[in-house]
Amino acid sequence: MVEFESLLRGKGYRLTNQRRVIVEELEHARHVSAEELHDRVKGDHPELGLSTVYRTLDLLNELGVVRKDDFGEGYSRYELETETVHHHARCKNCGTVIEFNEELMEYLVLQVERETGFVSEGYEITLQGLCRECVAS
Repeated sequence: MVEFESLLRGKGYRLTNQRRVIVEELEHARHVSAEELHDRVKGDHPELGLSTVYRTLDLLNELGVVRKDDFGEGYSRYELETETVHHHARCKNCGTVIEFNEELMEYLVLQVERETGFVSEGYEITLQGLCRECVAS
């Protein structure tokens, strides 16, 4: 939290209680929507409105603290930005998001760069399909 506060102050922002609560919750949750995040914290923090959650997530995304993903559901999901490269598989039936890290994906990106001369600055790979539970049912 100290690093986060330093980052905010360096950009001219304060560490408000709302920002602290949201970052702390994101430390325990991955791939949550703004509404899900709001639902998780409103019991202990009824003063924290949904619009504040949205504004805070937008700011944190802009500052590179939070990663914003769109899995084609009509809304965004958020997680703390990490140094670890990972990809996602999203169940089209139940919406479950599964993280995976596959070195083969990194190899494919390098291969595309070599063959086309394209220089990538990053990549996100999301597989669409059905999770184990939905396939079984």
